[in-house]
Amino acid sequence: MPDNTENSDTAFRELVRVLEEAVQAGVTSIGLEYQGRDLIVFHQAGMVGLGAARIPHESQQEVIEELVKRAGLSRKSKGNFRIQLLGKDYEVTVKEYDSFGESAFTITQKKKAQPRK
Repeated sequence: MPDNTENSDTAFRELVRVLEEAVQAGVTSIGLEYQGRDLIVFHQAGMVGLGAARIPHESQQEVIEELVKRAGLSRKSKGNFRIQLLGKDYEVTVKEYDSFGESAFTITQKKKAQPRK
């Protein structure tokens, strides 16, 4: 059985995959929400959310735990973290909310401005 570090690494890679797909699709906001037993990733454009991917069942809980840990959501519903996606630095804002009794998340990524020389 994998240890916690291995689970965390796998969850982080899955989180990066989801965020990079959003960047490649040209959206700056995604939703993460359960539909039945599936954790679905929605690419959001304005008020419209389009189902883009599923988080694999075996890593759903670890991905949520990694997101909560990185954004510091253990005692609050909104947090930030920095991450590199596709070779560029991003600031990610995570908002947790209740959706029919389960945690759901809105994740917004914003490319960091490059310092001027």
